[in-house]
Amino acid sequence: METIISYLTSNRVKSFIWRSGMMTLSYLFAVLVENLGLLQLEPGVITIIGLVLGEVSKYFNTKAKTV
Repeated sequence: METIISYLTSNRVKSFIWRSGMMTLSYLFAVLVENLGLLQLEPGVITIIGLVLGEVSKYFNTKAKTV
């Protein structure tokens, strides 16, 4: 049981959760914007935005740990 808990709290899993969260956020943003009719973004652009948001959140998460 301790092995499972240590794996779930590892940096690799935390990073995966952060990036997945940012991908979900970008998808929800795209759906909202599409429903409002403001932007017409391709799915590839949404994917790139999600990846960029993932890296930005990783940067802020790393900075928060060092301060």
